[in-house]
Amino acid sequence: MSRFVPRIIPFYLLLLAAGGTANAQSTFEQKAANPFDNNNDGLPDLGMAPENHDGEKHFAEIVKDFGETSMNDNGLDTGEQAKAFALGKVRDALSQQVNQHVESWLSPWGNASVDVKVDNEGHFTGSRGSWFVPLQDNDRYLTWSQLGLTQQDDGLVSNVGVGQRWARGNWLVGYNTFYDNLLDENLQRAGFGAEAWGEYLRLSANFYQPFAAWHEQTATQEQRMARGYDLTARMRMPFYQHLNTSVSVEQYFGDRVDLFNSGTGYHNPVALSLGLNYTPVPLVTVTAQHKQGESGENQNNLGLNLNYRFGVPLKKQLSAGEVAESQSLRGSRYDNPQRNNLPTLEYRQRKTLTVFLATPPWDLKPGETVPLKLQIRSRYGIRQLIWQGDTQILSLTPGAQANSAEGWTLIMPDWQNGEGASNHWRLSVVVEDNQGQRVSSNEITLTLVEPFDALSNDELRWEL
Repeated sequence: MSRFVPRIIPFYLLLLAAGGTANAQSTFEQKAANPFDNNNDGLPDLGMAPENHDGEKHFAEIVKDFGETSMNDNGLDTGEQAKAFALGKVRDALSQQVNQHVESWLSPWGNASVDVKVDNEGHFTGSRGSWFVPLQDNDRYLTWSQLGLTQQDDGLVSNVGVGQRWARGNWLVGYNTFYDNLLDENLQRAGFGAEAWGEYLRLSANFYQPFAAWHEQTATQEQRMARGYDLTARMRMPFYQHLNTSVSVEQYFGDRVDLFNSGTGYHNPVALSLGLNYTPVPLVTVTAQHKQGESGENQNNLGLNLNYRFGVPLKKQLSAGEVAESQSLRGSRYDNPQRNNLPTLEYRQRKTLTVFLATPPWDLKPGETVPLKLQIRSRYGIRQLIWQGDTQILSLTPGAQANSAEGWTLIMPDWQNGEGASNHWRLSVVVEDNQGQRVSSNEITLTLVEPFDALSNDELRWEL
């Protein structure tokens, strides 16, 4: 008996350490998993709270486990069995606590999302990856940032944004601002968003404003990001937490806006989108969307979204029972904002042919030969010049080449003294390039200065 007592004392010490470690680990898990359910932490006990016997119950369970283990005939005496059992309990508790600490260290890194989309033609346009990072998170508000890359036919679009969310009663409200950049084409825009999320309804609004000026896309066409807005309402089914429906209205402004990325431009187009999301487990969401334009054009998209939350055990993210919690108002604090990360582009015809006809800056006299100054910019050369106006009376004369802007002259006609005579003449030119494109110049007015000998004798008489 005297030999058994020294052996059993370390056993009880190890049991106490294991019980305390496990109990602390359990408390830590509860705080980490439910940060908003610990408002009474640190408050003094005024004698009104019921007694807590969790520690005694946990210790009794450990003793029971040891009793069941010691009944196995493994060739060890009671002291050795106690030592092995206690060390195993400590090892398991420490292992769980290390895992919990690793998850806690990773939790500030937010969410990583991969969204794969396939359209009618089998293209992956709209597929994206994003990283939602909480910068400052407490019981009152959340300040966050998001980095993302979105696939488009013309290349990758980078999305960088910051925002805030805070609780207002049963709602989570917030705002955000984004900078979207079409990397290959060097086109940019700013996005400004607002959101109000309830337990079963999420409302979002966004406005998009292009930053960059028009950029050359082809020899005859320019492009930029279009200015517009979208409004989205997303509803969660109370009777079946795995399903979400959404409806969205969007409009962009411009003469040739390609809302469906089909190569066809429309004037100030409007589109309505209906969506259905199925979330079997928090990690995976399957999406389907139908987009209908007022012009009759439509588009269908299927998508698969993987949303990994750092710091949350993978078994929870793969559990169907965690879907309701992950999509609740509290569980959606780290969800990505509802916005169109794929920019809509606007196009216009590029000016490949321009002409300017300069007005002579000096006073013109009868019989004076006047050289004409033409400024022509043509990508495809000049086929012909077609002069319009008083060309005959001005004795318009070409240079060495009739299709050249150089060498054109005219001769000012004589002064006209008759009643109703006009000493003003107009002239303009139409330039046609080798592609058949025509453009008209500005119109100039050529005015004669009245000659000295045309003055009447009464005007020459001196008054004495």
